[in-house]
Amino acid sequence: MLRPSVFLLLFATGAAVAAGCATQREQRISSAEARERPTDEPCEPKGKPPAPNAVWSCGYWHWEAVRYVWVDGSWRVPP
Repeated sequence: MLRPSVFLLLFATGAAVAAGCATQREQRISSAEARERPTDEPCEPKGKPPAPNAVWSCGYWHWEAVRYVWVDGSWRVPP
């Protein structure tokens, strides 16, 4: 027969392992709920280029789980 302290240790370990196996149902948004992509912003360079060979990279809309988020354009220097 197991001693009470060993039994308690085994029970606690089993409970911790079982709790780690619990999953949460993934929440999905149907295509009817998704927002349409907005129109693009004008592509105009902002500020002065940081280097003579820098090129302006226009901003764009990026999909983030449930909505579109605007990512600003930036100056890029080629390698």
